Amino acid sequence: MINEETRKFRHALGAFPTGVTIVTTTDTVGNPIGFTANSFSSVSVEPKIILICIDKASINLEAFTESSHFAVNILSEKQQEISTTFASPVEDRFSNVNWKTKATGSPIINGAVAWFDCAKDKCVDAGDHYILLGKVLEFDSTIITPLVFLRGNYVNLALEQKMLRAMEDDSTKVMVGALIECRNQIFLLDQEGGYLDFPAASSLGSIDDEDTLLGKLHVIGIDAPEHYLFSVFESSDDKTSLIYYRAQIDGATKAKDGQFFDFDDVPFEKIRDEWSRTMLRRYIAERALNAFGIYVGKETDGKVEAITKTNDY
Repeated sequence: MINEETRKFRHALGAFPTGVTIVTTTDTVGNPIGFTANSFSSVSVEPKIILICIDKASINLEAFTESSHFAVNILSEKQQEISTTFASPVEDRFSNVNWKTKATGSPIINGAVAWFDCAKDKCVDAGDHYILLGKVLEFDSTIITPLVFLRGNYVNLALEQKMLRAMEDDSTKVMVGALIECRNQIFLLDQEGGYLDFPAASSLGSIDDEDTLLGKLHVIGIDAPEHYLFSVFESSDDKTSLIYYRAQIDGATKAKDGQFFDFDDVPFEKIRDEWSRTMLRRYIAERALNAFGIYVGKETDGKVEAITKTNDY
């Protein structure tokens, strides 16, 4: 059980955005093994030395501490599924991954933004982790957009930037909404006609502007500084671009001008339209798994672009 102080410390550390890597090596009989890590850093340029950290509770601990080599693969934005696979208790993490080997024989994952093939230099005992220092023997990089991890979530930088540009374009009709959760309760606003809807505005904005989404939420009594893309699609009626974020907050179950509903007690029949009901059902299902996707497309035709999972590596 994680105590409150540890939870707060992890939350504070999570405020630092990082890339996401797959650290790989081979076991004593040559089988590939690896795990997901964002605890990666450059140590020295000359000589070329990098480090990664591995949890002492990891099932891979013995293999990595005893191996003479390892590789670090920095994942691209299109490789979120690989990250999730290597962070999960999957028996064969390499079964659906294309990889090759270089100097040391450690797996190099195809499509990575960059990779570093290393001879292990030192293994340093550091609290509940070991620090593995690696002397880089070979490396390469590309200009592909990397996968980014922030506050327990993956961030799709390319899609985020595209949505921000859309909101700033006066020629594009945009509606920005939010699915706000507080301890397994979802916030819905009462609307004229007796139906319920998610809070929305013409832009994301800031808490200082009451005409924007964040400003309207602030007036209601909800501040959601940590928000992540959840659905991006086009209305079939008037071609409006609809951008929905998700946010988890604490201590706002008595917000004004609306109410929080337990997931099991949401009155779906009162929600404005079918795509809103579908979006909320998807949120509740993905929340149960603590693994979120970003839906991209049209109201009735699209796909989940990104798979995200909040977990500890």
